[in-house]
Amino acid sequence: MTTVVVQKWEESERGWSVRPDGYSLHLTEADRKAYVDSYWKAMPDQVPDEYSRPSGAPYTADVEEDTYNLVATSEQGVRIYDNTYPGSEGTDGWKHPATVHG
Repeated sequence: MTTVVVQKWEESERGWSVRPDGYSLHLTEADRKAYVDSYWKAMPDQVPDEYSRPSGAPYTADVEEDTYNLVATSEQGVRIYDNTYPGSEGTDGWKHPATVHG
């Protein structure tokens, strides 16, 4: 297993609500920051009706070698549109329903 930085994302849609929108994986915190900065720079000047944004604090997680290699061959990270987050799921942001205890 190898370690990556995980950043959860959420989608905001005008007139609806906010919902989980997957996560991104990065080799380093600097890569994560550059990935997020690049995302925001590509956004239009006005708030769109629907967009994604980072959710919660980034955290580290161990991933399988093939996942690590996918991240390692990307420029700054890779986006995964799945809401089953790797590792501990972090200390805040969205939680997979199976891990929420009431």
